[in-house]
Amino acid sequence: MDPRGSKRTVEEDGTAQSSTELPRVGTGRTSVRNLTCWHRKPNQGSYRNYLKSGLPRRVLYYKRGEWTDFPESAREAIIDGFRHQMPCMVVFIGCELMLVDLLCMVMSNSMTKKHASVAWIDEADRCFFPCLSFDEGVDEPSEQVSGEVRPQAYSVPARQMATEVIAGDGNGPPAPEANILNLQRDSKSFAFMEKLFLSGMPSFVNPENVLCIYEYVPKDTSAQVQYQAFESQLRSTREKRGNANGKYAWFGSTTQEILRILTYGFGSAVAPTVGAAFGSGIYLTPYHRSFSSVNLCSVDGNGVQCMLLCQVILGNLEQVQPGSLQNSPSSDDYDSGVDDRMAPRCFVVWATHASTRVHPRSVVIFKLPPNLQEYFFDLSDVRFDKNPIRNIPRFNRLSGPKQTFVSLAGHAINQSMPYTVLYAKVQHHISPIEEELLFIHHVDFQKGALTDEKFLGKISVVLGDHLLVSTLKRSTDPDVALHANPLPVDDKVVK
Repeated sequence: MDPRGSKRTVEEDGTAQSSTELPRVGTGRTSVRNLTCWHRKPNQGSYRNYLKSGLPRRVLYYKRGEWTDFPESAREAIIDGFRHQMPCMVVFIGCELMLVDLLCMVMSNSMTKKHASVAWIDEADRCFFPCLSFDEGVDEPSEQVSGEVRPQAYSVPARQMATEVIAGDGNGPPAPEANILNLQRDSKSFAFMEKLFLSGMPSFVNPENVLCIYEYVPKDTSAQVQYQAFESQLRSTREKRGNANGKYAWFGSTTQEILRILTYGFGSAVAPTVGAAFGSGIYLTPYHRSFSSVNLCSVDGNGVQCMLLCQVILGNLEQVQPGSLQNSPSSDDYDSGVDDRMAPRCFVVWATHASTRVHPRSVVIFKLPPNLQEYFFDLSDVRFDKNPIRNIPRFNRLSGPKQTFVSLAGHAINQSMPYTVLYAKVQHHISPIEEELLFIHHVDFQKGALTDEKFLGKISVVLGDHLLVSTLKRSTDPDVALHANPLPVDDKVVK
């Protein structure tokens, strides 16, 4: 993806744009000469608040005459930014992207451009509130007096709040912008991103689970520099290798880390994964395997998660063996790592290459029911799987010492069948992802890692009740076992 209005370069299933390391916004909190903010003119009071404050414990914003706590995920992102001398950051409140500026004690909505006051209480229980508290969403400025909110009869535009320039001579780097565009659900871009996300999910994840999608659109100077660096790397790799091997890939992580990437770029915001199965680097999953990144995404108090779609220049892929301690290409013949050349489950971009070879494309915000979240988090982490499954055999060849029967609880259908028989019957009606998941559960069951009840619950989640019903209704084969007391599935997982 590239800036609005320009032609996008796409190679194979998608490549375009840049990523280069950005300097930190601030060099320390003993001075704000090198600190920048979206409003660029913090007043003396908010400037002193920022310097005097310890690490925030609570962070609040002014809404409809009251101070409201930021959601936990947003609060943690703000505290993390403060800890790293970043007074400006972006956070999500629900699906709303907010630009939080601690130096000016202001936040603004990236869509509506409305501003509101921000305050915090630090770890020493000291309170830092602006002299003027306002919420442009209702246009009711008020003055903070002795802890009480007093409405004012006049309106003060947010851009006129700062009357004294404290942040130096203004010749420093430009303040970061929100390089994010909220896509409309009826737009082609939204439909494309949603389809890409769902194509890598089992069938039980559907469009209703996608809350919103933000597209990364470079706006500020630093983001434009990153775009040019990525494009330059694309051309260089193509010239060197004959094929840049550009791909879409998913990056699952905490909401805090994803927000840092969206604000400051990929190279400076992401630490390489240390101790993983295929070496130390930046791990991404192929575009058709978004499901395997869900358990890497943090969950906020409302059950909402974020996943980042990236464009990555892979170049020549080197197959890395499980347990490797590799942190760079083994020779100049290679550019990136992969767990399996023929059937890749994860790509590894070495940390030295991340700033120019990985670039954000969009962030998908989704919400799954608690039982499905539990299901995904219970899956093995692809990054740390040192015994990967290479080939999935035909289902009719499955056998093992442990055997159980599958039935459908809560329905009139009272038939049960050996799960190996069921596998053979549904193999032409499910996706490759669902085949893989069923086989993973089969392996775990044979190893004794799953109880009968948990195993049956996982089967029911993967196949879905509608498929089980249709399969059982069609079943007239003599090898189907009938039981008077069929084993129930795990209702906690199915509901």
